[in-house]
Amino acid sequence: TIFYNTKNKDLSDKRLREALAYAIPDTFSYGQRNDGPFPPNSWVGENGLTTYSQDFEHAKLLLSESDNSSQSSTLTLELKALPEYAKLAEQIKSQWAQIGIKANIKIVDSFPSTFQIFLGEFNVSKDPDQYTLWHSSQPNNITHYVNLRIDKLLEDGRQTVDTSERQKIYSDFQKYLLDDPPATFLYFPFEYTATRK
Repeated sequence: TIFYNTKNKDLSDKRLREALAYAIPDTFSYGQRNDGPFPPNSWVGENGLTTYSQDFEHAKLLLSESDNSSQSSTLTLELKALPEYAKLAEQIKSQWAQIGIKANIKIVDSFPSTFQIFLGEFNVSKDPDQYTLWHSSQPNNITHYVNLRIDKLLEDGRQTVDTSERQKIYSDFQKYLLDDPPATFLYFPFEYTATRK
């Protein structure tokens, strides 16, 4: 997952974050492409959500409408990445260059205390509750994301036991999170099962 620091003056602009997302490839050799915060085939998954299929022209249009439009040709972002994602960071950097965004890559050994953009892991539990990661009150909200609608959905999801009602809540959560993305979700790693014959 690519996490954006939404308090950063450049990345606070939703259109810039969306432009960066639209420049991302549609496939990865590392795993199954996934546009949202839930695993493929999750019981709370939803069809018809915002997807960020690679579209350089749309990304450039979003950039031209962003607060950074006057400086987009000189805009340089810092992308911090864990060592295991160094090659992926280079791939992302080259895709962003296609829309005129320069990126400096900095490899870090652990989660950075400060960052503009961070490429790292997003471990997902079987339960769809992601309160600690996205709720504005939480210290683990590493993107500093503030969205009152998301906060309410996450609170409701924790207080609801009915499965069908929870499914609706988390489907709405995913929909609104992708409409105002604090992160670009990339892929879930391929999993292999080895059996003895």
